[in-house]
Amino acid sequence: MSMVSVAEPWQLPISPPCLPPPLPVASTLGPQADRVGFFGKSGVYWRLMVWGTLLQAVTLGLYRFWLFTDMRRYLWSNTVIDGESLEYTGTPIELLLGFLIAIGILIPIYAMIFVGTLELGMISRFSSLLGLAVFAMFGKYASYRARRYRLTRTVLRGVRFNQTGSGLLYAIRATLWSIANITTLGLTYPWAVASLERYKMRHTFYGDVGGKFVGAGWRLFLRGILIWIAIVVPIVGGLLSAAAILDRSAIAHALSLGKGAAILGALLKIKNFDLGAGLGVGGIALSIVFLVVLYPAFQAIVMRWWLAGLQVGGASAASDLRISRYYGAYVRYALCVVGLAFAVLFTTGIIAAAAKVATAANDHSGAGMALGLAAYVAFLLPAWTIYQVVVTFRLWQVAAQSVTVRGLATLENVQANQASSTAVGEGLADALLGAAAI
Repeated sequence: MSMVSVAEPWQLPISPPCLPPPLPVASTLGPQADRVGFFGKSGVYWRLMVWGTLLQAVTLGLYRFWLFTDMRRYLWSNTVIDGESLEYTGTPIELLLGFLIAIGILIPIYAMIFVGTLELGMISRFSSLLGLAVFAMFGKYASYRARRYRLTRTVLRGVRFNQTGSGLLYAIRATLWSIANITTLGLTYPWAVASLERYKMRHTFYGDVGGKFVGAGWRLFLRGILIWIAIVVPIVGGLLSAAAILDRSAIAHALSLGKGAAILGALLKIKNFDLGAGLGVGGIALSIVFLVVLYPAFQAIVMRWWLAGLQVGGASAASDLRISRYYGAYVRYALCVVGLAFAVLFTTGIIAAAAKVATAANDHSGAGMALGLAAYVAFLLPAWTIYQVVVTFRLWQVAAQSVTVRGLATLENVQANQASSTAVGEGLADALLGAAAI
């Protein structure tokens, strides 16, 4: 079966004569600094995403491989460095075959974990935990292999990028750092991401020229420490205060009763239970609020730090990305989702009333379930589509336009190397993480 891309007629011309000249750069950056440009149009991307989402619905998700290919081609081709646009040469058939092979690899693993959950002595007790650890490491391995696939399908000035290195070693390194991040409540995250980026860039090549990452973990730590404090201190403080007030032996006794009503009744009889529960729940709630509010700032800080740490040969990047750009994208998305939710609920209510279908929680009719499922799909697909345009497209745009590159002249004599990679890693990431990455 063959499918034709819906996006190709809409892509902007990318031949050099049609591209705008490189954007001027402030004199403080020096005459050899070139501003990266992005010339994609949100209206074009909207049409690409709407048609692609509709075709996904019609083909029960099969078209997603064609849609992701079109998305990458559009974003890549409208990202311009020194008058030259990036080119994405991957194909949807590669993504489809990689996904099918990944499913074939994962099914035996799922089967072994399922067998381990049976009554097999001590093995059954740890099978779920072991399975979670295996899939966590497998996901990190898949992300590294997927990055290799995307790099080998990225071309600039006729020269292809490439990535070497061991996906297994990267997965082990990433897993160890994840353990450190969990035990320190995220305090080691800056050094973890710096270490992993150094490994990836050390094995990244543009033709025969290698890359490196010069971002320092302590710099990211200093930029994000206030965000960490705002998120971690309320939940830790609330839980520690609750633990100091409440009688832990009485709580353990209440939990041992086994029945929900009995447990709740015993807990309510504990001295200062209301105060302790309020402190614990309040701390958790406050941390969640700070997490939601500060996430765009954290994301922008990490992105600017990461962009400034990239080097390929004698070329290095810098970024003047502003946090307000990220907040603008997420606020618009939140408003769109709220409006979409009201529209879906209003439409569902009208349909239910017209068809005399009860929508109460105790309604178990087939018609009610069908209407609820339809409302869920009617919300989920448009919400995903809106996110891809309002957030993904916008963040790509502002990040690309914030970058200046020095020393591009040092890459003029780069020699092209043969670079190839299968899409199995991309398929594994898709199967494990639920969606391909841009």
